[in-house]
Order: sequence, then structure tokens, then C-alpha cells
Amino acid sequence: MHEVSLMQNLMNVVASAAEEQGGGKVMTVHLRIGRMAGVNADSLRFAFDILSKGTVAEEGKLEIETVPLVIHCRGCSEDFNPEQFSLTCPSCGGKDMMIVTGREMEVDYILLEDEKSETG
Repeated sequence: MHEVSLMQNLMNVVASAAEEQGGGKVMTVHLRIGRMAGVNADSLRFAFDILSKGTVAEEGKLEIETVPLVIHCRGCSEDFNPEQFSLTCPSCGGKDMMIVTGREMEVDYILLEDEKSETG
């Protein structure tokens, strides 16, 4: 389950980002994960719940946006979003493909608590 090690690295990024912004609690961590990234979102959420305990993200939530798989055919320049991974273009039958999106795993944003709104 490599999601635990991914989340350990993510928690380091979150802690560093919070510190760079002057501290404070992390309210939301928003990730963008491609459909073909090989990451199980439920396992990642479970790891976040466990590993955020005792950190600046303890009361925060993890949001995961799934990025669809988009493939570009170099033969006819068609972009398509297959339900199943396919190396054949549905438009021209070509096999010269390039994955445009669907492999990424990135932090989109980290939302920190606004301390001013708490103190009035």
C-alpha cells in the first residue's frame, strides 16, 4: 500500500506550506489525481485520517479531484477520453498516442484557517 508513503510525503509538504504561510491550522488539502495514476483514493483518505493526527492538518479534510484520462492521437490530432485504456484511436484507428492527462498526482491547493476571523 504505497498510499501511506505518498501521504507521509504529502504531510511533509502540507506542514512546510503551512509554516511558510505563518502557521495556522490546515482546513483543506485539495489533490488532483489522474485516473491512471495508480493511486487508490480511499486508501489515501484513510492514510490522511491516520497521519494527520497531531499535525497542523488534524482538523482538516482531504479533497480529491479525479482527473480524467485524455489521450491525443498524433495521427489525426483527435483528443479522446476512453472508458478503458486503449492504444487505438477511435477516429482514425491510429496507434501513435500520447497521454495528455490522467497520470498526475498533485496538490492543487492547501487552505489554511483564517486566524483573524476567529479572533474577531
